[in-house]
Formats: sequence, structure tokens, C-alpha cells
Amino acid sequence: MNIIISGAGKVGFWLAKTLSIKHNITIIDKNKESLNRLSEAIDVMPIVGNIEDPDTYRSLVDKKYDIFIAVTDNDEANILSTLIADDIIDVDKKIIRLRNPYFAKSSIASKLNISEAVFPFVVAANSIKLLLDFPKANNVKNFIFTDFKLISVEVLQTTFLKVKNFNSNKAIIVGIEREKQFFIPEEDFIIEKGDLVYIFGEDDELKKISNILNEEAPKKIKNIAIFGANLLGIEIAKAFFESHNEVDIKIIERDLQSCKKASEALQDKALIINSKYIENTIFEEENIKFADMIISTSNNDEDNIIKSLEAKEFGIKKTVAINNNIDFYNLMHKLGITAVRGPKMSAYYSILEKISSSNIISEKHYCGGRGTIFIRKIFPNSHLINKTIKPPAFKNTICFYLRFNQIYPFNQKLEIKIDDIVIIFTKSYLEESVKNWIYNL
Repeated sequence: MNIIISGAGKVGFWLAKTLSIKHNITIIDKNKESLNRLSEAIDVMPIVGNIEDPDTYRSLVDKKYDIFIAVTDNDEANILSTLIADDIIDVDKKIIRLRNPYFAKSSIASKLNISEAVFPFVVAANSIKLLLDFPKANNVKNFIFTDFKLISVEVLQTTFLKVKNFNSNKAIIVGIEREKQFFIPEEDFIIEKGDLVYIFGEDDELKKISNILNEEAPKKIKNIAIFGANLLGIEIAKAFFESHNEVDIKIIERDLQSCKKASEALQDKALIINSKYIENTIFEEENIKFADMIISTSNNDEDNIIKSLEAKEFGIKKTVAINNNIDFYNLMHKLGITAVRGPKMSAYYSILEKISSSNIISEKHYCGGRGTIFIRKIFPNSHLINKTIKPPAFKNTICFYLRFNQIYPFNQKLEIKIDDIVIIFTKSYLEESVKNWIYNL
């Protein structure tokens, strides 16, 4: 595909690096040095120019493009560049990244003829919100075609149990992370203490398995401390209040103006504490040591790790750190800290998933991008209904299907029925092969 990326910041760079492997990438930014560094590292066509200036796009008018992606840190710039691209360039699909959470609840995308909009602060906040329903989990993912979820749980006791001891028609283990390595486990794979286990299934069964694998994490989360009254911290608190009115939230922030903004945004539902929180005395002075969960929302991963470790010293069992740099993911996991994608990483993965997904097939990534999930829904107009298909013959892959909310292994010929959901969990190096298989059924 021919893809234009507007903005060569972190998200733009990550997208260009990933997408340039298979597609023709043009990237636009006014920062010449950033573009030079990017073009030296990967094969892209750089255009130096202001993304808000129509003249910047004049050299692109004679070619057809598949996707235009606007991913700067400025909402107004992204909106304007998308409108200009829509007017000047022949492009099929437009994807925009928006920081302002208001836009997530508005119809601005459809009004502006934007195909897809990504709201990374909302995505990050909602991923943390799901931890209230699954307090033992490190991460929780929702899917569009089913109510089944994917969670990851750290094993904190010796079990000597095999994967098959947990698999049923309500839940199935689809990945294990151990010592920086990721496995798609077979049924005889033995689960060990320290493993991060990925489980797909129905809510009650997921909770049951979580309780077996992790006895230390709190069974319920009510008292929450959020370090940072930034945009993300506020969105996390809003997400909690929208779904769980009974939670008690304290937000600790060093900047007084940010405290005032947070108090206004949350309408005094949360206790806002103005503190430099440089020393860990804040845990004693404000009774934060009694929190069921703390969340550190800094843009600096090292700060988030330190704050989480301080919380652990005071006996807080559930510590969540926003992970802005993938290089710190393994360290957070090794230290027993729940790592949640920050806004930039959320934007990156969300855009990749929107590019790869369709109205019948959803694609998601898990385990820091080392695993890929494909889900295909069989709608009433599908040509596959009553057709018999063979299972895929890929290693490092788990394939099954959902029928009437029951999990069935897909390891032999299958006659497809209406509303069946075919699901494949695979290692990401097989992503392209598995994608071709599921799209060409």
C-alpha cells in the first residue's frame, strides 16, 4: 500500500519503521533533522514541510494513496492536515490521532469524513479501568466480536500444573512469557512460578483461574492512588468513576495548577493532594500505604518504576506503571510491576490494528507485540456458511472457534455455521502467513 504519515515524532517513527517493511511510506514533518535521521534508518520518502500548509502536499497530487495517518501531538494540526489531505490528495482511508478526550465522545470523525480516529489517552485509561474487574490481572483486552476477554496473570506460587489443567470450553491458555521469552504453549507445557500467563475466556472462568495462579494480588480494588494529575491521570480517574462509583481515589500532583484543573475536571469526586512526593513520606502522611492499587502516570518510565517500588515497600500489592518505552517492559515485569501501555504506545498499536483489521476480521497484538491475535466472525451473509474448512498448519499457533459461547479446538476439518468465530493466537513472526490464511478462507 501507499501510505502517508503526517508527523515524524515517536508515534510517526514507530509506524514508519513497522509499515515500511511491507508498504511504501511517505512521511511529512517540518523538522528536517528528524526526517534525515528517520530516512537514514528506514526506507521512506521524507517531505520537509508544514503539515498545516496546503502547499506541502502539492507534490503528492499525481498519485493515489491508500491511507493518510495524522499522528502529531497537536490535535488541531492533525485535524487540519487531514482536512487538507482530503481536499488535495486522492486517498482512500484517513486515520487520525486525537489527544483531547472530548473528541472520543463526539461525532467529529464522521463529520470530517475521517475513516478512523484513535484516542490514546482514553484507550490507556480504559485498559487500566478493566483491572478493577480483574484485580489479579496484569492486563485485560476486550474484543469486538465476543464478550470473551484476554488477560495476563503473573504466577506467584509454585503450581507444577500443566496448561491442559486449565483449558476448558470456557477458557484457554494462549501464551506464556518466561524470562523475556514468549511461548505459544502446548497442553503439556508446565506452568512455573514467575510466568506471565495469557488466558482467553469467559469472565467468571478467568477470575477463577486468576485466583489459582495468583493468591497475593488483592481480590477487590477500592482504594486507588494515582500519581500525576496530568491528562492521563484525569482520564484514568474518570474511567474508574464511570464504571465503579464506589471507588475512593486520591491523586497526588506536584503542580498546583494541575491540581486545580483535576479538581474541576473530576468535580471534586477525587481527593487531590498537592505534594512534590519526592520522598516516600507521602505514603505515610496521606495514608496512601493503605491503597489497594497505585498508578504512576509519568512520561518517564524510570520515575514510574521508582514510585511503584516505593509502593511495594509499604506493602501495596497492586502497582501499575505507565510504560512509555518498550525497552522498560521486561524490567517492569521482572520487578512485579503491572506495565500498561502509555498513550504513545497505545496510539501506535491502535493504528496498526485499525490498518490491519476489517469489518469481518479483527487483529490485535499482545505480549508487547510478540504475539498476534486474529478473530474472524461468520456473519449471516458469509460465503463460508456450511462450507468445510481445514485448520491452519502453522507451528507456534493456537487455533479454535467459538460456538454458542463455548471454546472448541480447531484441529480438524470444520463445517462453518452462522455466528461462529474463528480465533488464532500466533507469534508475530507468523503474522503475515496467518493473516493470508484467515483472509483467504
